Amino acid sequence: MRSALAAAFLLAALPLAAETPASSPSPAPESSAAQTPDPAAAPTPDLSVPDLVVSAPPPGGVLPAIGNEARRYGRDTIGLVTAPLSWNRQDREKAAAFGVILGGLFLADRSIDHQAAASRSPTTDSVSSATMPFGAEGGFAVSAALVAAGLAFRDPATRDMGRDALEAAVLAGLLDNVVKRISGRERPVNSNGQTVFEPGSSNASFASGHTTVAFAVASVIAARSPGWIVPGLAYAAATLVGMDRINNRAHFASDVFAGAILGTLTGRWLVHRHRAAEANEDREATLELVPIARGLGAKILF
Repeated sequence: MRSALAAAFLLAALPLAAETPASSPSPAPESSAAQTPDPAAAPTPDLSVPDLVVSAPPPGGVLPAIGNEARRYGRDTIGLVTAPLSWNRQDREKAAAFGVILGGLFLADRSIDHQAAASRSPTTDSVSSATMPFGAEGGFAVSAALVAAGLAFRDPATRDMGRDALEAAVLAGLLDNVVKRISGRERPVNSNGQTVFEPGSSNASFASGHTTVAFAVASVIAARSPGWIVPGLAYAAATLVGMDRINNRAHFASDVFAGAILGTLTGRWLVHRHRAAEANEDREATLELVPIARGLGAKILF
């Protein structure tokens, strides 16, 4: 921009330079009349400056933005899959506790399924119809709406919340599909409440995909929202989605629990990762001189 303005002013000054005679030694004046120029005879220079038309650089466009998001998803996917390799002792203890709870739910799945079937009513079906979409297209719609609102109102916090929620829903959903294919568990409505695993089959009960997406979106909204009201509402909506799947006999309780853990871990992990990246981008490096034994040394602080 500066170079463009400098060029424009240079072009505007060229006519002035052309009309101004070059400086040269002038002869000694013979009389005072010779020192007084005739205004009518002297040409009037054009001092007007041409209008500067500065055009804004063209936007990057949709395709570069999509490319950036795709690369971001790729990096985050690798980081998410390899995250267990860097677990510490506390992380391993939490994973062990998850396994114990999941094993207990496996034993109680049949009983919970029969009780849910006995308690099913038109009211629970109505609640299920109203809230279950938040674990599918509704979750993606909420995420996209947050992105759109953040861009429209120039609110980076809302925009980033939507971006993280959308990415968490996509990545958690992909991981859930991998788990489904590996486990191959039959749905309770097909197995009459029996626990049947056929690894590699098309059975898709474990884990609950709707619950995974719902908790992935809810965990991002909760992590990026202050206070407890919005996080509480987000997790309550996700819990209703899990209850819907049990009510409809589409999933066992253990399927819902596994989906909730998978979605929550994915969402919270992404928020933590992206916040750390934002903090590193905002941090500026400074050069500090420090005394040493034989003079001064330089230290770079990040």
